[in-house]
Amino acid sequence: MRFLSIFLLCLLCTPVALAHEFTPPKPIVQFKDNLGLEDSLEFIIWHKYLADENKLLLLGDKTLQLLDVANAKLIESRPVTLPTLEARGGYDISEWVISPDGHKLLIVGHPEARDGAKQLAWVWDLQTGKRLAVLDQAPDDIRSGLWSKNGKTLVTFDVHDFDRYITKLQVSFWDGETFAYRNSISVDNLTWWYLSNDGTRFFAASGKAKSIFGLKYVSDARAGVINAWDTSTGQIEKTIAMNVGDFAPRTKKITVSPDERFLVFAQKNKANEAESKLLVWELNGSVAPKYEIKPQPKIDNSRVVFSPDSKYFALDVGKNLQIYETQTGRKRAELPNVELPYSWLNDEVLVNVDFKSKSFFEMGMKLEAFDATNGRMLYRHMLEYDESSEPDLINPNVSNTTVTDQTTIIPHPNGKLFLTYSSEYVKIFDARTGALLQTVIGPPIDYSKKKPKIKHGAAVLSADWSTDGKTLYIFSANRQTVSLWEFLGN
Repeated sequence: MRFLSIFLLCLLCTPVALAHEFTPPKPIVQFKDNLGLEDSLEFIIWHKYLADENKLLLLGDKTLQLLDVANAKLIESRPVTLPTLEARGGYDISEWVISPDGHKLLIVGHPEARDGAKQLAWVWDLQTGKRLAVLDQAPDDIRSGLWSKNGKTLVTFDVHDFDRYITKLQVSFWDGETFAYRNSISVDNLTWWYLSNDGTRFFAASGKAKSIFGLKYVSDARAGVINAWDTSTGQIEKTIAMNVGDFAPRTKKITVSPDERFLVFAQKNKANEAESKLLVWELNGSVAPKYEIKPQPKIDNSRVVFSPDSKYFALDVGKNLQIYETQTGRKRAELPNVELPYSWLNDEVLVNVDFKSKSFFEMGMKLEAFDATNGRMLYRHMLEYDESSEPDLINPNVSNTTVTDQTTIIPHPNGKLFLTYSSEYVKIFDARTGALLQTVIGPPIDYSKKKPKIKHGAAVLSADWSTDGKTLYIFSANRQTVSLWEFLGN
C-alpha cells in the first residue's frame, strides 16, 4: 500500500516537474522595433550613438534619421545634402567622422578638398547641407582627424594610416565648434598618442628610428619620451618620461585608465629585467607621478589592462598575473598560470581571448574566463571565427590570410552580462557562469528538406548597449536597418 501511494504521488508530481524543466528561460532582451532608411536603394553609410541624448543618428547619401533609443521611435527623418561621395585612392567615405553632437561631418580624402597639391579637410553642416568650414591653415596635408569626446576640440593629422612606420607626425588643433585654427605640433618617431576626453591635452610618445635588414621601425628601447601638450596653446605642459640611467620607457604600451585619472607605463631595466618598474602618473588636474612598483619576478608584458571602473589593473609577471589597486598600487591578488587578459567583464571576472585557436578538429576564437580574486577558471567558450586565404596579386605563389568573421565581446554596463556578436550571431551570456542566456540573432533553419539545415549568411554588422544598458541595438549586415531590443533584467 505504501509503495502504491508513493507511485501515485510520483505520477501527480511528474507533470509539474516536466513543465518546470521545459519552461523556456525568461528572455534577457525583448524586440521592440526595426527601424532604418525607407528607400531600398539607400544604405546607412555612417551611424553614431549620441550618448548624452540616448539617440542614434543614421546617415545615408540622401537621408538623415534620428532615433529615440529608449522608446524605439523615429524622431526625425529628412533629406540631407552631402558633397559628391568620392574619395582619393586609399581612402573610404565611411571614414568621414560625425561630430559628438551629430550636427557635423568631418570630410577627409575628398578629391576636391585641396589647395594646389596640398590636401585639405572640410567640415560639413548636416543641418543645412552646406560646407561649414575649410580647414586650410594646417602646415601640411590633412589626411585624418577626430573630435574630442566632448566636441570642444578637433584634431587633424597628416597621416592616414597609423599602423605604418611614422618618422614625423604633424598634428593640428582646431576649435571643435567654431573651427578656428589654434596651433600645430610636430612629433618625431611616433610610438603612441592619446587625446583627452575634454580635448585640453594631447599626449604623444616618441621613440628612435631604426632599421633591420632594410625594414624600418620605431623603437622605444633606448630612446623614449612622453610629452603632454596643451591643445589651446600648443605648448608642452609636461614631459612625463625619458631614458634615465639603465631604464627605458616602454612607450608603445602606455595605458590610460578608463576614467582618465591615471597613465601607466613600464620602465624596463636594460641590464636586469627583474629591476624593471611600473610607473603610475596621475592626470587628475596636474600631470604628476603618483607611485611606482617593482613587480617580482619581472614585468613580462609591459602593458596593463584596467577594470571597467578603473579600480584595478592586471599586470603580467611571467607565468603569473598580478592584480593591483589603481589608487594605491597595493597588490590585491596573484593568479598562478593566468595570462594578461583581453579585458575585464567586471571587477571579478577576467577574460582571455585566443584569436587563432586552431586544431585538427576546430577553428575559432577561444574565450577563457577567470576569477580575478583567485585565478580559478570559470568557463571556456569557442566563439565564431573564420578566415580565408587568397592568392597575392603580385606574387601568385604567396597567399594572404584574411579574417572574414570574428566575435566581438561587449560587457553590459551592469557588469553581470556580456554580449557577443559576429556576422551571424548576437548572443548574451552570464558574466560569472558563462551560461548562454539568450541567442538574440542566429541563422534561420531551412526545414524544406528531410534534414533541416542552418542557412548561413551575414546578418549582423555591429551591436552594442546603450549607455544606461536599457537597450540593445543591432545594425543589420545589409546596412539598411537597426533593430532595438529592450533589456528586461536589472
